[in-house]
Amino acid sequence: MRASAPVILLAAPGTAGPAALAALRSRYEPEYEIVVVEPPLDASLDALDAAGRSVALALVAASAADAEPALGRMRRRWPDGRRAVLIDWGGWADPDTTRRVLELAAQGRVDGYLVAPDSPHDESFHHEVTGYLREWAAATAAHPARFTLVGDDGDPRVHAVRARLARQGTPARLLRPGHPEALELVDRAASRAASVIVGTPGGGVLTDPTDADLARAVGLSTELPARDVDLAVVGAGPAGLAAAVYAASEGLDTLVLESDAVGGQAGSSSLIRNYLGFPRGVSGADLALRAYRQAWVFGATVAHARRATGLRVGEGSGFELTVDGGERVRARAVVLATGVSYRRLRVPALRAFVGASVFYGASAVEARAQRGREVLVVGGGNSAGQAALHLARFARTVSLVVRGPSLAASMSQYLIDELADAGVGLRTRARVVDARPSAVGDRLGAVVLEHTDTGDRDEIPADALFITIGARPHTDWLPAEVLRDQWGSVITGAEVLAEGGRRAWPHGRPPEPLETSAAGCFAVGDVRRGSVKRVASAVGEGSVVVSSVHRHLGEVELG
Repeated sequence: MRASAPVILLAAPGTAGPAALAALRSRYEPEYEIVVVEPPLDASLDALDAAGRSVALALVAASAADAEPALGRMRRRWPDGRRAVLIDWGGWADPDTTRRVLELAAQGRVDGYLVAPDSPHDESFHHEVTGYLREWAAATAAHPARFTLVGDDGDPRVHAVRARLARQGTPARLLRPGHPEALELVDRAASRAASVIVGTPGGGVLTDPTDADLARAVGLSTELPARDVDLAVVGAGPAGLAAAVYAASEGLDTLVLESDAVGGQAGSSSLIRNYLGFPRGVSGADLALRAYRQAWVFGATVAHARRATGLRVGEGSGFELTVDGGERVRARAVVLATGVSYRRLRVPALRAFVGASVFYGASAVEARAQRGREVLVVGGGNSAGQAALHLARFARTVSLVVRGPSLAASMSQYLIDELADAGVGLRTRARVVDARPSAVGDRLGAVVLEHTDTGDRDEIPADALFITIGARPHTDWLPAEVLRDQWGSVITGAEVLAEGGRRAWPHGRPPEPLETSAAGCFAVGDVRRGSVKRVASAVGEGSVVVSSVHRHLGEVELG
C-alpha cells in the first residue's frame, strides 16, 4: 500500500459497514487506501490531517454519533473530497434516516447518499462510488496535466489561457518563467518576449496562442464546412447544444459555431444542483461536455473558436453567415443561441485588475487560486450563489454583495440555506463604487462599498472580486431584419407582430413562438427577450425549436 495513496474513508459501524468495506477493498485497492474509522471520528481525522493525507471520498453512516461535526470538518480540511451518507437498502423508508440525510444535504455537509452494496460486485454501488471519485479527480487535477503553461499567474492572458484549457477538459499546470522545466520551453519558443508559452502533449510549443490555436491543440476542429448546411446554430451553450443534438438526431445537416468554450455562461458554473437527472448536481463544464459529445455522435459539425460576425438574410434562399476571418457559410435556417455575458461594473478602478484578481463569473481555475484569501462576490442570483459556495471551499472568507434587502427574491432557497451553513457572509443594500490596490500594487487589495439606503461608504478588504450580475446579449452583429429591444435582446413569436407590425413580419402566417422577425431565423436561451434564466429552460427551448425549424424547411421546399 502506497502511503501517499488517496484515502477512501469509511465510518459505518452498523450493518452497512462490512459489506461496503468488502466492496471497496475488492475494487479500489491499491490505488486508494481504504481507511475504516470508529467514533470519535475527530481522532481519526486528526491522524489523517497530521500525516498530510488526501481524503478523496468519505462514506459515513447516518447513525454515526458525531457525523455532523466530522463531515463539516472534512469539508473545510479537504474541500475537494466528496462526502456521502451510507444507508442500508430500504433505509430511505425509515423516517429518521430520511430526515438525517435531508438535513445533512441541506446543510451542504454531504454531496448525496449511497445504498450499501449487497455483494462486493454490486455495480450500482460501484457506479456511484466511481462517480464521486471522478468528481474528486477532476476537482483536484489528480491526473497528470497534459499541458504546461509558462507565465506569470497574475497576467490576465495567462489566466485566460489556463481557464480556457480547463473548460475544454484539459487542465494545465502553471510554471513560473524561472522554473527549470519552464526554461526548456522558453528556449524552444518562437519568442522570449511571449507573455504565455504552452507546452502541448505531443511535445510542441505554442507562443502566445490564439483561442483557435488552443482549440486545435486539444484536438478540436475550427474548420467550416465547404457545403451549405440545413441549420446553423450560433452558440454552444445549453440552448445551442440542445438544438444541435435534436436537429442532428433528426437528420438535419447541422453546424454549430462557438467563439468561446462550449457551455456558455453555464459552463463556468461549479455545480448546478437543481438540473433534472443529476441528484448530486453537475458542473456546468461536465454538462456541456456531455452535450457536446452527444451532438458530435449524432453528426453535428462544431467549429470551435469561430465567431459569427454577420448575417445576411436571403430572399427565400436561406442565410449567409460571415465568420471571423471573412469566411462565409450558407444555411437554410439559423438558431441564435449566443447567450449573454455578465454586465461590467462601471467602476474605472477595477479595470486594472480584470483577469488577475477581478473576474466576471467564477470557474474552477479562479476558485482554487483563492485559497486562504478574502473574497467578495457581487450578485444575488443562482450563479452568484453557486460561485460563492464553490469559493467557500478554498477562500478564508467569502461574502456576497447585493443591492436588494435579501436574497429571497432572486436565489433558490436551497442555495440560501447552503450559503448560511457554509459561513458565507451577506452584505445587503450595497454596491461597489471604488477599488484600492494591494500593498504590492498589481492585485486588488480592497473595495469601497456604498450603502444604497444611506449613501455611507465602507472600505472592505478583498483579495479578489467575482462579478455575476446583469446580462448583456451578444447581438451587435445581427442585421436590422432581426428585431431587438433597446437592450439588444432578440424579440420572438407574437411579440414580433405586436412591436414591429407587418413591416417587421410581412408573411401570411404568424411567427413561430421562438422565431425572430426574419423567417427561418430563431432565437433560444438567454439571448431571447423573455427567456427564463435557467439552464433547464434553455435546454428546453433548444429542444423544441427544432420542430419549428422542420416546419420552416418544409414550407421552403413546398415553395
